[in-house]
Amino acid sequence: MPSSSSSETRPLPVSIPPTSTPLPTLGAGETEKVSPPNEAGEPVVKKHKGLGFWLIILSCCVIDFSTALDATIITTALPKITIELRGQREYVWLANTYVFSSTAVMPLVGQTSNIFGRRMPMIISVILFAIGNALAGASVNAAMLIGARTVTGLGGGGIFVLNDLIISDLVPVRERAKYLGFRIAIATIATVIGPVLGGLLTQVSWRWVFYINLPFSGISLLVMIPFLRLKHKREPTWARALARVDFLGNAIFIGSIVSVLFALINGGTTYPWSSPDILAPLIVGFAGWALFHVHQASSICKEPSVPPLIFGNRTSVICLILTFLSNALLEWVVYFLPIYFQSLKNTTPLQSGVDVLPFSLIYVPLAVITGGLLTKFGKFKPVHWVGFAATSLGCGLLSILYHNSPTVAWVFYQVILSIGAGCTLISILPVIQASLPESYAATATGTFNFVRNFGFIWGITLPSIIFTAKVNQNLHLVQSTEVRQLLANGAAYGYAGTGAIGKLSPEIQTQVHHTYYAALSTLWQVAAGLGALAFLLVFVEKSLELRMGLETDFGMEEEKGKDLPIKESEVVA
Repeated sequence: MPSSSSSETRPLPVSIPPTSTPLPTLGAGETEKVSPPNEAGEPVVKKHKGLGFWLIILSCCVIDFSTALDATIITTALPKITIELRGQREYVWLANTYVFSSTAVMPLVGQTSNIFGRRMPMIISVILFAIGNALAGASVNAAMLIGARTVTGLGGGGIFVLNDLIISDLVPVRERAKYLGFRIAIATIATVIGPVLGGLLTQVSWRWVFYINLPFSGISLLVMIPFLRLKHKREPTWARALARVDFLGNAIFIGSIVSVLFALINGGTTYPWSSPDILAPLIVGFAGWALFHVHQASSICKEPSVPPLIFGNRTSVICLILTFLSNALLEWVVYFLPIYFQSLKNTTPLQSGVDVLPFSLIYVPLAVITGGLLTKFGKFKPVHWVGFAATSLGCGLLSILYHNSPTVAWVFYQVILSIGAGCTLISILPVIQASLPESYAATATGTFNFVRNFGFIWGITLPSIIFTAKVNQNLHLVQSTEVRQLLANGAAYGYAGTGAIGKLSPEIQTQVHHTYYAALSTLWQVAAGLGALAFLLVFVEKSLELRMGLETDFGMEEEKGKDLPIKESEVVA
């Protein structure tokens, strides 16, 4: 037993006896620091992350950067791509195929990573992402690009789930928000520079919008192949492993979600919401989704990809609802805050992008700080209360912004919104995982990522419905027949960015401002109500302990000579 003055770094002495509940062994490259004994007279051993751990984190961050870049870099290039490939009629599919495939595949990825481990599904996902981008860059027509974006989405969906899951395998629940914060910060950098970089690359060749992701994928694979060595319980044969996959359930789920997403993305744009072309897939999709959950709870399904226990646990259910609401509201702000500046302040799209920087630049550092606070104190309910209270207040304040609102007002309101997003962005997944057995980490993470993406889609769809309906309702305020036609049936969204509002006569411009103000005020009031609902739901969460211990079958493989079990009381953060 080391003396109380010992603080040197060295291997754990063999004489320390194991207990009946040994903790996970040291991962590759990990060392321990023996500190003064605790109150019980036992040594306190601090585990240090080794080189292998940090290389895995690096590879996750690199591919996170690439997937985030892929999602935003295409936005400024897509109009030119559509024209060159003569895909005007397929524009909706070119823009949204990635969303379809990446969202629908997430629960399947979570389940298969339990069966085959994290390593091979992650490597395959990165390869699919790279192949999809290579094919997209080489596309000669719209059909080829749609197929390529489908492959890219399959890889991207797997990367989203597995990156969260690998972090969960490597660090305890209480530390996960901190590492998730690092990844979010890096991905956000890509999100911010993506549209600008897309515009620059398009001037050279739009194909580089896709090819630019290949070096990032290559770097990730070069690190992952030798260092992403994670344990899992292997089945004796491939046939036994494949028999565990819920093929029927995932077929029902993927078909249902694609049907729902088709309706949500095409509704109000390609077809009116009342059209049978929207109502039929929406009804069929939700009916199939309900059937999927019936199947998951039945005796037919031997190993569910979305286990019913996830929805039988009060805290996990509430947190999934909070996930949906927080991400829907995040997209709500990202998509419609620029419309305020373009329509009521008469700014250009570029200037509106600058005007939303108080929100965009602040919420990510706050998310990183939130992760550190969760790690230090292990208390998540105060974070959620502050986050959703700030979101509700911020959205409520946005509803009173008009064309003559001072700069200090809209900057201050964005700061409040950034507090809300910063507190909720990464603090919910660890709570879901803490509320469930560790064996549910993969399926819970897959479900979380699906709900998050589904929230993103509704965060665009729902405010768009409200915005279009309110504009149509108030068109009588505009005396000009020509301008009314330019605003009707969803056209007001694009009209705001043309700069035409500032060229109208003062009288017509005032009428148009009133029309936009009424629509924006209503959608921000609805957003404030959803934020308030989320705030109330936090009361239903249980005050769980965010565990510091890590018990998983999927941690890093140990090196020989570093596999001695240690006592739980001997491990601290």
